[in-house]
Amino acid sequence: MPTVYIGRCRSYALEEVQGAVQQAVAALGGLGRFVRPGMRVLIKPNLLLAKAPDTAIDTHPALVQVVAQMVREAGAEATIADSSGGGTGFNPRSLRALYRISGMDLAAGASGAILNEDCDSVSVPCPNGRLVRMLDIMRAATRADVIINLPKLKTHGLLRYTGAVKNLFGLIPGRVKLSYHSKLQDTERFADMLLDLGAWARPALNIMDAIVAMEGEGPAAGRPRELGLLLASDDANALDLAALDLIRLDPQTVPTIRMAQRRGLLAAEVSDLQMTGIGLAAARVKDFHVPMAGSPSVLLGPPGLKRWLERRLVARPQAGPACTGCGVCAENCPVGAITIANRRAHMNMDVCIRCYCCHELCPQHAVALKRIPLAGLIARI
Repeated sequence: MPTVYIGRCRSYALEEVQGAVQQAVAALGGLGRFVRPGMRVLIKPNLLLAKAPDTAIDTHPALVQVVAQMVREAGAEATIADSSGGGTGFNPRSLRALYRISGMDLAAGASGAILNEDCDSVSVPCPNGRLVRMLDIMRAATRADVIINLPKLKTHGLLRYTGAVKNLFGLIPGRVKLSYHSKLQDTERFADMLLDLGAWARPALNIMDAIVAMEGEGPAAGRPRELGLLLASDDANALDLAALDLIRLDPQTVPTIRMAQRRGLLAAEVSDLQMTGIGLAAARVKDFHVPMAGSPSVLLGPPGLKRWLERRLVARPQAGPACTGCGVCAENCPVGAITIANRRAHMNMDVCIRCYCCHELCPQHAVALKRIPLAGLIARI
């Protein structure tokens, strides 16, 4: 039975984060259960965009620093690595900017961790995959003995929620991610791919930054929400299930959870998990704002009906007044549905696959997800 720990951590003060992480790891059996001397450990934060820590878009550097320091003290090598979306792509120059702005360079300097600048990818077999047989993975991850997953608790336009499982998508390098969106336009198939990726990565330890989470139109354009919590588990799916209960979000509306349960990878109810720490009852959050589902797959019906509903009812991305015409959305659209004219992005809804990469990666948070009133009624039904 998977174990999930929930503890208090009310600020990013290093001393407080250190104490909270130590309690979490101890509750799961101690770091020695996951990391041994001489190991190469890849620490995978959520570094979606090159943004300052107080925006709540990325995993906070204080958490990364504490975990990296613990790994180093255990006699292992610690490498901080992620492949963010958008910007100028996955290359050493963009990575250095990402590390500097997000605070990862300071976290690495203080802990003795290595900042990954290896931008090569490797095609690896996924023998336990249900949907995907081969995966394109950043080479740094293939060289690691252990992966420690440090997701951020955030909402998500496509999947409603992004946490431990979705964070592993960053192991797929740069704009290679776009091909996965293009090929797997059905949300449930995309979720199946994420579960296959999780089966390959098998993160030994997952520690979730819910000290300041993100609600609303996440994962980048939402609002920071102070929760003062740290979650941890040796099972990424179980951690996500507990996090959903924490924010009172129906797990059946989150594709990664729904598909994990269908595949027998996850318990049917959060009550089937072994909880430790302060427990869910004491930690549950009121009025956490979560966007409507980006896909009609939360509804019953044949695939053809779902696709028809998707075209007419789910949110449509639209560039707002804050758009500068920078072109990041167009560069990162998997199907070329965006053009830039008169310093404004224009979305072709006949081509758009509703993956919301444009919304997720816009540096100005200028892309809104527009929903018609009927969509809200159907989602409630």
